This record gives sequence, structure tokens and C-alpha cells, in this order.
Amino acid sequence: MVRQFVLASFLSLSVLAQTSETINVQLTNLDVVVTDGRGARVGGLTKDDFEVLENGVRREITNLSEVRRGPAGTEAGAASLGAPRRILVAIDNRSIPQSARKRVVASLRQTVNQLLGGGGDRLMLVTISGSSKPRTGWTSDRAEIERVLTEIEQEPAAARLDEAEINNMFADMVSAAQGNVGGKRSATGPRRPSASSVSSSGNRGNNDMEADEAADPGSHRLGAAVDYNLILTRARAFAGSRQNETKQTLGALATSLNQFQAAPGGRRLVVLVGGTMPLFAGADIFQRLDTALREMERHQRDTAMSQRGASASLNSPMTEKTAFDMSKDVDALATAARLKGIAFYAVNPETNEKQLRDSTGTYASAGVNDFAAANATTDGFYRLAIATGGESHIGRSPDVAFGDIQRDLDTYYSLGYRSTAPVTPETKIVVKAKGGLNARATIAQAAVSPEWQVADQVLSQHFTEAAANDLGINLVPEAGAVGADGSRKMVVRVMIPFDKLVVTKEGSDYVCAFSVFVSVGDATGGAQPQQETRNFKWNAETVEKLRGKSIAYGVNLTVGAGRDRVSVGLLDLRSGKTGYARAQLQ
Repeated sequence: MVRQFVLASFLSLSVLAQTSETINVQLTNLDVVVTDGRGARVGGLTKDDFEVLENGVRREITNLSEVRRGPAGTEAGAASLGAPRRILVAIDNRSIPQSARKRVVASLRQTVNQLLGGGGDRLMLVTISGSSKPRTGWTSDRAEIERVLTEIEQEPAAARLDEAEINNMFADMVSAAQGNVGGKRSATGPRRPSASSVSSSGNRGNNDMEADEAADPGSHRLGAAVDYNLILTRARAFAGSRQNETKQTLGALATSLNQFQAAPGGRRLVVLVGGTMPLFAGADIFQRLDTALREMERHQRDTAMSQRGASASLNSPMTEKTAFDMSKDVDALATAARLKGIAFYAVNPETNEKQLRDSTGTYASAGVNDFAAANATTDGFYRLAIATGGESHIGRSPDVAFGDIQRDLDTYYSLGYRSTAPVTPETKIVVKAKGGLNARATIAQAAVSPEWQVADQVLSQHFTEAAANDLGINLVPEAGAVGADGSRKMVVRVMIPFDKLVVTKEGSDYVCAFSVFVSVGDATGGAQPQQETRNFKWNAETVEKLRGKSIAYGVNLTVGAGRDRVSVGLLDLRSGKTGYARAQLQ
């Protein structure tokens, strides 16, 4: 039988009348770690020692209990143990040096028994190399964990082809500047032609390049052999590559967070073992370039070198980094983790300061500029940790890092306070401890906004089974034109059984409202869901015609190359019921 439906676009729309507001008081629970100025965990505190601010408003603390876990069989071990805990260790094989990875694995191996101290505790191992690859399920099997750790320890580091290219760029830059006095060719320093001086065959003679320099004396060259525009172009290309790589890592981590759905309750941690997570992709390269340029200019002034072909003034390369801002992407991951009650801990015992000095040679400062460049590659770790109540252990011994992680798991406070609204991505919760103590809070349990829950489920649905479909929705994709870049424009119709929706009578009209969440992706995850909310008002005659039929809600999509599925969620704003569906795109 042909299924009947009515297009939503045929229906008249109107804004529903605003109903009176009801304030519901609910309880939000936090896990709070308190430390003193030396980093030692502080016990023995009471409710009076804490203050909770939600969106700047002080909230009433209803309960506080101290959780201390010790070795099994001891008095501390028999104390308040808290709920079973889940620890996901994500190792980014593409960004962390192999030597650092081996050190972290060795420390983790020695700490597993302490991390899994309770009977219900579980650990999962995941590796990341563009996408997320679970290496174990949630397990407490020491033999399985040891086997997988040995595999990970022995795996080669994932290739990062652009790293060598950018290092060669700085080496050439330094060599050219050192071996090029007054713009004359050096016997020891090869000349690198500018981008504009290379013909289609790639060959130009010295006379041609000198003619170019004479015709264009104002070009951005620091000495005839150093073309600033060419170097800046290469730096931008590297930053773009790093940006894409970081986006992939963040997407893989977001995918990994959904592993926690099968493990409700208890402390939830992600131990992220990675080498880089910049807030501004390529900021370290622009920092290195800025340092090298300033040092070269100083060197030229100090040695009274000829200024022929040198730029009188160059804008700082640091202004370039704003085009590669990753802070919103990092914040989106932090928000997803925070609302799932997950704290991030970053671990990497090695930094790349030595690499920075080696690749930039004598023109790199071994002091503050190197530190700033190294820090620019890892500042995203710190931001993730701060936002979720965890810690960043970049540059610290992995033994110390895992010791601190264990203490965070074993000694903390369970704090409850009264809230007046569900937690949303915009909710800001601040916990303060009196007496100059430091407090780090992670959401343990809270009423989360239905909209966020649906959006999160839509993302998860790209690589897991579809969730419960209480509203009985169905998807009908319609093929569209394919662009030159491989993308497709198409329409997906969301079929919504009318009788599943809650329709209420207001005066002589019948009204309903729902929100649709749509994400396009592949088996590794998808784009952040787009949300549309629609309010409908019908007369009695239209309602009778719709009974037993379906509303077809059309969604226009642009599907990027490689994307092969669409995930949809529907939230009935009157009943709170949801419907989920996923469709493969042809």
C-alpha cells in the first residue's frame, strides 16, 4: 500500500503563544578535587568551606561527602568508595613521539592495579591516527590490558610528512641568510628562488633572478636568497595541514566519548596521551618564523650588511595565526565531555623545545620564544583539562602524572546543590574552596537539557545502532546533483507519523511543536547537528485529514565528498518524546 503523507511546507506556520513559566528545582551533583598550594589533596572540609556559583548566582549546597579510597583490605579501602569508575586512555599515535609513548605506556603498566582498585572499575584503550580505534572494550582483565599495551608500545609512530618539510624550510632560511652577504651568492649557501621567479620548468638562471631583484627592489626578501612571501606561503600551508590534523583528532576524541554511554555512573576520565593540540593551528610555526625574522634583521643591522632587497618593515607573522583558530573546536569537545561528566587529563613527558632550537639553528632564541612556540602546540590540552575538572601534565614525568590521576580518583568530595534549570552547554558552574584552596569540579549527575541529549545521540548514531524511535520517524533520501569537488546537494525527507505527535487544542486551533536535529557524516562520526524548530497551528478540518498519515519534513543538505550517511533526531516539544533514524546515502 502506498504510504500517504502531507508535506510540512503545505502547512500554515505560526508562533505558539508563550505559556507561563514553571520553575523546577533539581539537584546537580559534582565531584570536586581540592588541593593546597603544593598540590596535595585536602580532606576534612565541610559544606561551609565551599561556594557554588551557577551562571554567577550562588546556589544552596544540599549535601557534601568525602570519598577516600585506599588499597583493598585496608581501613581506607573499606571507607566510602564511591561508584565504579571508567578510565579511557586515548593515545594519539600521530602526534606523540614514539619515545614519549613508550614512557607513558611503561608508567600506565605500573599503575593499572591502582587505577582499577575496585571490583567494578573498568579501563578502555583507544588509539588515534586520524580516526579513533578502540583496542579493548571496557575491561579489568590485566592480561588483556598488558597484551594491548605491548602492541601499542611496539607500533611505529604515524607519519607526519609535513614536519620534515617545515624543518627544512627553516634550515634553508637560516643557511641562505648566513651564506648570503649583501645579496651575493655564497659558495656554501644555495640560493632558493622566489615563488615568482620559477618558470613552468622550474629552472631560472642567476641573471634572471638578479634581473627580477633589480626590477622589484621592494620585494619582501631578507637578502636576495630569502623570499619572505614564499616562506610565509609555506608556513600557511603547514598551518592548514596542522589544522586539518587537529580537527581529525578532536573528531576522533568526540567519537571516543560515546564509549561512556555503555558505562553509567562513577568517575569518568579520559587520559589523553598526545603530542600536540593547538588552539591556533600553526601558531608555533608563525612564532618560529617571527623569531627567525627578527633575529635576522638584528644580525643584518649589527653586521652592517647591505640592505639591498631587504624589506624595510615586515608585519609580524603572528598576525597569521587568527586564520587557524581551533578554540571553538576544542571548546565543543570540552562541552561534550563536561555534560557527560568526563574529566580530561593530558599526559606527555616530552616537549618539542629541542626540536624547535635544532630546526631554527642560530636564529632561534633558546629562551622565551622557544617556550612560547612549544606551548602553542599544547595549549589545547590545558584548555580541555581546565574546562572539565582534569589536569594537564605536559612535560611532566608520566609516573608523576599517573600518580596525580590516581589521587584524583581516590580522594575527592561529592557535592550536591540546588539548581533551577537543566544544565546546557552555556551553563557555567564555578566551585570555590575557602582558605586559598584550589577546587576542580566535574559534573557527576545533572538534569541535562533535552535538546543537548538529542544532539549528542544524533552524533553517536553515526557509528552505533539507532536509538529508541518512540516517534516512529523514517528517512527518505532523494539523490541530488554532484559538484566538481565531489559534494552533493540533496533532500532528505523526515517522515513523521502525525498520530505520534502531541497536538493540543488552544481555542479553536490545534497546535504542536518539534525540533529536528540533522548531522551528515560517516562511520567515524559526523558534523555538529543542525537544529531547526517548527511550530504548527491547524484547524480542526486539517487535523482530521492528517490522522493516520505522516508529515514529510524536507531537509536540504550539502553532503561533502566521502560522507555517506545522515543521522536525524526529532524532539516533540510538547511531550518530550524522541525519534531517531539513520540512512545510508547513495
